[in-house]
Amino acid sequence: MAKKGTIVIDPGHGGTVEVGGSSHNNARSPSGVLEKNLTLRMAFLVRDALAEAATIGGHTIKILLTRATDKNVGLRDRALVAKTNGADLFLCIHFNASEAHNARGVETLVSPKAGNSNHAADTAFAQLIQTATFNAIKAHDPGTKDRKVKNQSLGVLRESSLGTKARGCLVEIEFLDHKAVDELFNLSPTSIGVRSDVAKAIANALIAAL
Repeated sequence: MAKKGTIVIDPGHGGTVEVGGSSHNNARSPSGVLEKNLTLRMAFLVRDALAEAATIGGHTIKILLTRATDKNVGLRDRALVAKTNGADLFLCIHFNASEAHNARGVETLVSPKAGNSNHAADTAFAQLIQTATFNAIKAHDPGTKDRKVKNQSLGVLRESSLGTKARGCLVEIEFLDHKAVDELFNLSPTSIGVRSDVAKAIANALIAAL
């Protein structure tokens, strides 16, 4: 069945300074790859995979990015891109990090039930993204872990900015500071294919969620 809707993809971080509660960068890989650059690269891949899948499937999908260059955008302004464009889905793309640099896995975050009238729908959307991302990574590296869908209060997903129409979630694709993840996404000869497969899985989940 052909789908129709508007999807906003939000590549986390950017630029060189904090803007409106959005830090310019958090995670960094052992080889020096910055989260802000990898989130943007993945956002482009998801956008392109989404456009291709829409063409093949006969879907009518408007795709917007909150940023397309190395600039930072405040959390409220990121969400407002979805609200002002009447978006159906709002997906934030991030990579994780841990203090010991030894954590692994995929997790997807949604705003808690308190203050979120869209919690059930957000959670269902997040589960599609979580499952798709985890399975795509696991196909290349069984060392990843399913860290599940979690509730977390995040400014970028605040209903006052995002509105009630768009279903929103934030996916932490993996722990960028782990050596195995750096190899998987950045250093290995197969990294291009890994990034592409993850992007395609996310794109298909986005279409399924419409």
